[in-house]
Amino acid sequence: MIFYYAHQREEDRNFDYNLFLGAILHDIGKFYMRTENQDAKRNISKEYDVFYKEEGKSSPRHQEWSAFFVENFLPESLKDITNLVLFHHRPTSYSQFLISVADKISAKADRKEIVEEEAGGNKSKYLISILSQINLEGSKKSEKKIFYKKLKKRYEVEPPTEDFEKNAKDDYQKLWMEFSEKILALKNSFGSSFDLEDFATAIYNLIRNYTYNIPSAFYYSIPDISLWAHSKSTAAIAFCLDRQLKKVYSQENDRVKVLETMATKLLPGNEYSIKRGDFPYFCLVKGDVSGIQDFVFDTKMDGALKALKAKSFYISFLLDTVAKYILKQEEMPVCNLIFNGGGHFYLLMPAYFAEKLDQYQKKVDRLLFKAHRSTISILLDAEIIDLYDFAGNFGDCFDRVSSKIHRKKISKFKSIIEEEKLKFFEPHEDYEQKCPHCSRQLKPKQDDPDFCEFCESFVTLGDRLIKSYYIIDSWGEEESSDFNKVENFFAAFGRKILFSNNYENIASTIVIDRNRLENFLDRDENTEKDDKRNKLKFNLDFFEALDISTHVPFKDEGTPKTIEEISNSSKGVKSWGIVRGDVDNLGRIFKEGLGEDSSISRVMTLSEEFSLFFGYYFNRLVNDEQGDIAVIYSGGDDFCILGQWNVLPYTAHKIYTEFRSYSCNNPDITLSMGFEIAPDKKYPIYRVAVVCGEHLDKAKEYEREDGRKKDCFAFSGNFVDWKDYEDLARLKETITDLIGDKNVSKVLINGIYAVCNLKRESFDDLFKSWRFVYFIARLKERYKNCSKQLDDIFKRIIDQNTNSLYKHSYLAARWAELELRK
Repeated sequence: MIFYYAHQREEDRNFDYNLFLGAILHDIGKFYMRTENQDAKRNISKEYDVFYKEEGKSSPRHQEWSAFFVENFLPESLKDITNLVLFHHRPTSYSQFLISVADKISAKADRKEIVEEEAGGNKSKYLISILSQINLEGSKKSEKKIFYKKLKKRYEVEPPTEDFEKNAKDDYQKLWMEFSEKILALKNSFGSSFDLEDFATAIYNLIRNYTYNIPSAFYYSIPDISLWAHSKSTAAIAFCLDRQLKKVYSQENDRVKVLETMATKLLPGNEYSIKRGDFPYFCLVKGDVSGIQDFVFDTKMDGALKALKAKSFYISFLLDTVAKYILKQEEMPVCNLIFNGGGHFYLLMPAYFAEKLDQYQKKVDRLLFKAHRSTISILLDAEIIDLYDFAGNFGDCFDRVSSKIHRKKISKFKSIIEEEKLKFFEPHEDYEQKCPHCSRQLKPKQDDPDFCEFCESFVTLGDRLIKSYYIIDSWGEEESSDFNKVENFFAAFGRKILFSNNYENIASTIVIDRNRLENFLDRDENTEKDDKRNKLKFNLDFFEALDISTHVPFKDEGTPKTIEEISNSSKGVKSWGIVRGDVDNLGRIFKEGLGEDSSISRVMTLSEEFSLFFGYYFNRLVNDEQGDIAVIYSGGDDFCILGQWNVLPYTAHKIYTEFRSYSCNNPDITLSMGFEIAPDKKYPIYRVAVVCGEHLDKAKEYEREDGRKKDCFAFSGNFVDWKDYEDLARLKETITDLIGDKNVSKVLINGIYAVCNLKRESFDDLFKSWRFVYFIARLKERYKNCSKQLDDIFKRIIDQNTNSLYKHSYLAARWAELELRK
């Protein structure tokens, strides 16, 4: 869905859709012209020669290609958009000026207007991964290795490479052919019955998917901004300008004059004339949720996996609902939601919105307190943005608004406290029979004396989430409720959701888990049959996808395994474990990593790269892993998985190696994790999750002798440098192989424990390693056929040159012991 509101006036509605489509498609010609389609070029040259020749050019530019695309690929009723894309570099009308100025702001004020496609080689037509350019050391960016992204769709995720294809034209032609076929199929499917919201939604999702790995511009700067990020930010800026100018100026002529002045400021060579306070027409809004850990993991063991999935989804969808409620109330499109993930969202809004923020905070406080008391809170704040911010380091804007949120955390529910005064601190609803998780009054059922309707609704929600492919999303009147079910909270904002395995119209259908749906479509070709309720044949790329993971292990079709069943399938000790992880130095990456090149488009590109990995790609990774693993949450920059304890360390290492490859092995982008094993299968999830989180925090404090920090795996309180993981795993596997397969006595593990105790109790110069030498020699006498492997263990544990003990000897032995336990 693009617009969450319904204009009463058709004139306003048409203006908004035209502006949106014009902004999103203003540079689509860059994609088209890089195909080097000679037939198209001849037609464009003939049809638009007066435009480019007037400016002294010998061939059509991307704006002419964009206009040709609109004329030939969009329905007849949208031909007004042609002039918006054709004249976005030479505007004359108000709408053209909006797109023109937004385009310049998005691209940063110092961009020189040249026909970039007329120069350069193939290399410059490939998008440089922005992750390869992150630098936290302040050294020159030229020292960073350059990695290129392959010209593929957004969801065809492959790690960037130092190489690139030699013939960019072929890659562009292949990608364009698929894109244009879908655009034409979309156009033909609507026919005369034209639903503008459906069409705009499909266009938006197609552009996102097909231009995600295409550079927006090159030759005059490093091509590390995607065409998608530039198009989306241009649309978001254009709507902020329109709403702010309409708020201040009643006459269109006055608004045009302001835009003309802004355009002059943004001309090449004029960037130094931009001062702090120039055109403060925007604000950056952040929404941040607190209390995630206490809320998500505080659940009873019965139906725990479903409840955990539902609660993590609820937090994510809660933020999505608040963000889109604001857009709906302020009549702004979805492109102004510039990021949502990892427990926070960012909106780009007109400046006047900052004055209205308190009323939204009060509403959110009131509803959240009614639903959850003080367990969950969402804090909102805003920072005014001017032209100087766009032309400078836009990363500072994110830092400034985040600092405001951080300070605000000491006064959560301020509006509720001010309203209730001392009554706020009195006991609330002190029932005799109270739910231990949500504190609501228990209403026992015949078969369950501890039944809580609200907590049980999460189990139901989790079941629907796991078994459904779509959410049917609609917005209407806000409903008051006692919040006895999960869905009631969304309805309080006017949002109604229905879980379904049948899609409906494009605008109201959300794909829950794209990876799972792709797998289903691959298995069942009959799913693509036309539904009588739909005039449009199902095409996944037309629909919005949440990019969340619903992956859980199943014991049969449609029945997820319980945590007890996951525990019983573990090797060795019958228990489960949790791995939690997140990106190191994320705040610094956004604030400092881009240096002086921090623009809104680059920040958006960076955000989406993390979101793509920890959303769709993470789901695919876990789905491909062997073993019983459930994704509790994953998105933004962090994740949590629960599963067989013996499988999780390998899965954690797989996630790490894939992330490092995805982030171009950039030493400034690393990932730390915490891993903890439950003492037994019935142990409370909350306690394990808390300990796991504490170990993750300590992993982020881990420092090597050379001063390098973080980038660590906290394995049950033991801190392992990821570079040491494979040596640790090999030692453990050698021990388990000797004892489990070669029938060597478990006394081997006791011997390793003994030498670790000797090391701990002695000074380095008094370390009696000879005892371990003697111990291994006796084992070799006893197990002559295992002599070579025992020698290998000895050499791994004792360094022959320095007489030092391998630092992870105890952990390897403990890991092996747990895996061998029967």
